[in-house]
Amino acid sequence: MTGMEYHFNNDFSIYCGFHVTIRQIASAIQRTNRNLKQLPFSLFRSIDFKTTSAIVGALYCDSVADGTEGVINPIEKGHPDLIPIEGRHESEERLRNYRVGLEIKTTVGSIPKGTNLRAGQQRITRLSGITWQAHHRETQELMGLVWDFADVRSKNAYPTITGVFYSDRLEVGDWGKISGTTGRNTKVTGMKASGKRKMGAGWVAIPTSRLYTEKLTRLLSFEIPA
Repeated sequence: MTGMEYHFNNDFSIYCGFHVTIRQIASAIQRTNRNLKQLPFSLFRSIDFKTTSAIVGALYCDSVADGTEGVINPIEKGHPDLIPIEGRHESEERLRNYRVGLEIKTTVGSIPKGTNLRAGQQRITRLSGITWQAHHRETQELMGLVWDFADVRSKNAYPTITGVFYSDRLEVGDWGKISGTTGRNTKVTGMKASGKRKMGAGWVAIPTSRLYTEKLTRLLSFEIPA
């Protein structure tokens, strides 16, 4: 599977302090996939999937920002991830929870416990769930990415974006209980089934591959219009 092809939701267009269209999303996906393949594959063997997700998300954020009038939030723990360009000189206090922008979360999905899949091995056939995490339950607007080691014809199957979803209708009840509040853990909350249905209903892009289409539509409870 070389050069992933996608179904795109041509009706997708949002304003989050700056405009984001389906053409810009399509360009960001392709650019992110290309940039991932520029990295040495040994990198992905030496880091965990959480860190790989962070890399995928960072490259995607940069690609979206490059094609829109948004910029990456200047502070590391700023929210949301992308803000309008006019906000880039705001104070750190304001950038920690800026009034508008686009929050982006990334996941590789979950597989059954005991399944031994390593970097470079495709996960879609064993994928059992998709859950995005956030640091608080008040996240209402979210663009969620899914990725996989999808280029199975390549000697080294690089991380590839295999889904983009969006909802601006998330509520506190769509997020689970906050966990990881002790020790060195970072507090997080996982999206519940109700939130996943909203994300699925707001699908933006998924691979044309039947393998991915069937699994993603089932796990997130949505349909691709004929």
